Amino acid sequence: GYKGRADWDAIAEVVQTVRIPVLGNGDVRTVADIERMKAHTGCAGVMIGRGALRNPWLFARRDRVQVPPEEVAQVLREHLEANLRFYGPRGLVLFRKFAVQYLAPFRPDSTLRRQLLTTEAPQEFLRLAEKVLGGHKSPNPSPRPGALV
Repeated sequence: GYKGRADWDAIAEVVQTVRIPVLGNGDVRTVADIERMKAHTGCAGVMIGRGALRNPWLFARRDRVQVPPEEVAQVLREHLEANLRFYGPRGLVLFRKFAVQYLAPFRPDSTLRRQLLTTEAPQEFLRLAEKVLGGHKSPNPSPRPGALV
């Protein structure tokens, strides 16, 4: 996996040096991280990489804690269906690495996580995902309207 920290000071130096808009990138996982990076570096915008794997709602400026389990389940299902349409039977295998990120905040136990990573049946995968999501209550904050970062 990736180790190390993004050098926001280097981004700030580039912003001060060039006369074109600079996009910052690195260590952006929350809405607050977006604002901190922009304030720290003066960058014109932020690119989101690995942070989007766990929280694709970040592009709508929603932190993961604002996303109810029911919405996670719906997006997970739609993403899996799109993968299956595009890749065929191989779509589930390619999707599992993303799904584990979707479900990580719900902390599935190691047995359930292993089952999610090894099942080859889409319906079984969805059943297991529902098991992970089923014991969690929806958060209270209302969703913020979507906005590009």
